Amino acid sequence: MIGLDLLPWPWGEDILAHLFAAVALVRGSRRRAAIAWASQQPGRRAWRLALAVSAFRGRWVARSSLLGIRRPDDLRRRVAVRGEEHLAAAPGGAILLGFHLGPPNVDVGLRILGHRVAWLGSARRSRAWSREAWRPLLDPKDNLFPSRRFWSGSLFRARRLLLDGGALFTLADGWSGREVCRVPLPGGYPLMIRAGWLTLWRQTGARVLPATTHLEGRVQVISIHPPLPTPGAHDADLPSAWPDILGSLVKDYVRRFPEQCPVLPFPKRPLPGSRVAVS
Repeated sequence: MIGLDLLPWPWGEDILAHLFAAVALVRGSRRRAAIAWASQQPGRRAWRLALAVSAFRGRWVARSSLLGIRRPDDLRRRVAVRGEEHLAAAPGGAILLGFHLGPPNVDVGLRILGHRVAWLGSARRSRAWSREAWRPLLDPKDNLFPSRRFWSGSLFRARRLLLDGGALFTLADGWSGREVCRVPLPGGYPLMIRAGWLTLWRQTGARVLPATTHLEGRVQVISIHPPLPTPGAHDADLPSAWPDILGSLVKDYVRRFPEQCPVLPFPKRPLPGSRVAVS
């Protein structure tokens, strides 16, 4: 990674993508997982999709580490936002709810384009992130890193931010909380929706705006969708309409961009009852 970071962008990213595709060809467990998942995607050639999703896994690693990207201005030219009007449509706090689908660093792209959006998720560590040019984007006010030891402190800060009218980006299938529902998907591995963000919503009443992201060529496109509808009087935990809305967004994304969904064929750990297993 250090050697690839010395190369001008996007050389390192492209090399890493090819390396991940090559590993998927050579390593039996990854090859079987990729082909098993790809063969279940309608209208796709299994081998071609298996290679593409394996390569995208390498591209995700490169982008999460800012491989070859020296300054925020270099990234600004490669980020576009759709649906910005939903973010500014009403006052009050806003939870931008993403998924482990597509390229990373949605909050970074939004901040580079002028939107004040905090990040609630894993800490960012790499040689590139330690550069002086990126330090303003690692301001502790805008980066809340929950851990088992400091989970309550991060949650309190996130709650305070939302009550003060701020916005944060977090992952519905990510950092914390019990499982509240699963989105069944072709290929045998569902997407698990967890309750961490629901805790924040219940405590603050913040608007919840689903957000998806994908690559169009070299450009990362961030799509901010309309806010989830106001819950009804009997929606004490998870509002009844929300699972269907989130499920439809996820299913539509996987149908349109299956090659940008490496978390599905390569989950960190298989769920009980899933058909795709990796070692």
